[in-house]
Formats: sequence, C-alpha cells, structure tokens
Amino acid sequence: MSKEKPITVWVIMHYEIMFDDHIDGLQFHVSSTRMKAEQYINNSGIAPYSWWQLHPHRIDHDPKSDGEEGIEVYYYSHTGRPLKSAPQKQALAAYQRAKARGKVG
Repeated sequence: MSKEKPITVWVIMHYEIMFDDHIDGLQFHVSSTRMKAEQYINNSGIAPYSWWQLHPHRIDHDPKSDGEEGIEVYYYSHTGRPLKSAPQKQALAAYQRAKARGKVG
C-alpha cells in the first residue's frame, strides 16, 4: 500500500467589517503556493476596514488524525502588509470613520 504525498493548497480568506459593526468572512481564493497567494493578496484592492487571512490546507486531510490542521495562519492588512494578528480594532475604527463620512451604509 503506497502513501501519496498530501496536496497542500493555500486558502485566502477576506474579512471585512459590515453593517452594524459585524465581521464578515469569505473564502476568496485558493492558490498552490504561499508565494502565489501573497501575490494575489498584493494585487487585490480591498477597503481599509478589511484584511486577509492565509492558511495552508491539506486536501482530504482528517484534522483528527494529527491535530495540526489550522495551526499555521498568516494575516495581512488591506494593503497586503504582513501582520501578527487580525486587525479587528483597526478595521472597526476605519469602518466607523468611513460610516461617519457617509461612505458605507
């Protein structure tokens, strides 16, 4: 019985502050490498009250088998700058500023 090498994809999530200060998340794109995922992030324009999350995912992997799934996570600002954590407070402040200017509902 041969073991196939697991296939890893890089899942790009987009998070945005929405109506009533709600955080909405959406799987936005899937890339074959981290470098290609970061290129996608850097070439995409999103609102200042948004951010990106990037994480690897092994296709058809059972996370119960080793408990490692979901540990490796990367965050990026709306401009593509790497961050240590999700910028929820900064995004909320940007959303409230945009709302005060009438730029969002």
